[in-house]
Amino acid sequence: MAYGELKGKALKWAAKQVFGIYPESMPESVVISPVKVEQCFKGFPKILARNALTFGRIGNSYLVRKNDCRALFCEGGTGASNFADSSYVLCHCANVKEVLFVGTGGGIGEDVQTADVNIPPSCVRLDKVLEILLPPEAPAEADPTLNRKLKAIIEREASSLGIAVHNGIHATVPFFLSETRKLLTDLQKRGVVSVDMELSVLYALANHYGKKAAGIIRIGDLPLKGLPTWKSRSCRLRLKEKVHTKIAEGIIQYLFTM
Repeated sequence: MAYGELKGKALKWAAKQVFGIYPESMPESVVISPVKVEQCFKGFPKILARNALTFGRIGNSYLVRKNDCRALFCEGGTGASNFADSSYVLCHCANVKEVLFVGTGGGIGEDVQTADVNIPPSCVRLDKVLEILLPPEAPAEADPTLNRKLKAIIEREASSLGIAVHNGIHATVPFFLSETRKLLTDLQKRGVVSVDMELSVLYALANHYGKKAAGIIRIGDLPLKGLPTWKSRSCRLRLKEKVHTKIAEGIIQYLFTM
């Protein structure tokens, strides 16, 4: 069995191992984060109940329903390599039509503040994990229609929080310590607003396999502004949690009411 050629029993095994669900049972829409769902969205079951949604737990995933609409909320793993495996499996599931990413990244745009949101139309690919499968110049772009819809919804949902919702270029690096000041400064000069270790992998694979994808990045720290990581992750902590709750509310609105 060649695991990289996902079909038949190999795909069934991989999907069940990673997401707890077989490919033929996958819904059309998947919401994925590098971390566990409850870590991404604090009090996630309460958010679902507040929106009159039913759900079932499947391993670390949530299969969420409302009438005939279904969506899977799941964990993809931290880091480009782990997230590439999860994204690769999703892109081989025929039922899956769109993938929404929610994660936290560093803000490097000059006008970006902690707890802001970036909804990137495209990514600079520095992840280095797809070189066997895709050439470095392969595009990593969001579906433009999905990107616009999510931006409008998140702007509306988060309007009371006093944060900015950006629509700027994003960059994905292979690991945390690759975020040197020189690299980040060079990326800032190229117009990059935020940086993480996962999103470009999803965009590139989704583009290659014909899936719709869009990402929502909540800004955690501000590495170029000299704010220590521990401080920037702790300051305005309640606001950051509120932002992720608003992101969850916006995604639910998109998936189940539009």
